[in-house]
Amino acid sequence: MSTLTVTNIKATGETASRSVSGVAAATYGVSQTASTYLGISSNTLSSQSTNTSSYADGGTGILTVSLSNAMSNNSYTFVAGNLATNNTTTLANTSSSSALELRSADADTSNLHDWINYGAIFGDLA
Repeated sequence: MSTLTVTNIKATGETASRSVSGVAAATYGVSQTASTYLGISSNTLSSQSTNTSSYADGGTGILTVSLSNAMSNNSYTFVAGNLATNNTTTLANTSSSSALELRSADADTSNLHDWINYGAIFGDLA
């Protein structure tokens, strides 16, 4: 395996370059549902996820996504969503530099629910 070390990335046709630190360190898609949605089979991690090694179902609305390569610390930026109207996905304070602890809930009642969850993590890898 080769290593490519760069400071900035510039796509073909772009006039501006981006800092490498602005590229997602990991992305994930997880189905906690009983059916296949968006090509993600029931209770699985999407094959399109990056820098993720596994997914664990911690119960209704609770999931853990483990990273293949850990972040340098817990001060990363996290963005997430789910395939359900008026619902939230939040990062629990038990998350670490190598595992994301997530909670999916109804925005009105705060009741936990199983959904299709997806997200990205930005920051420096260890």
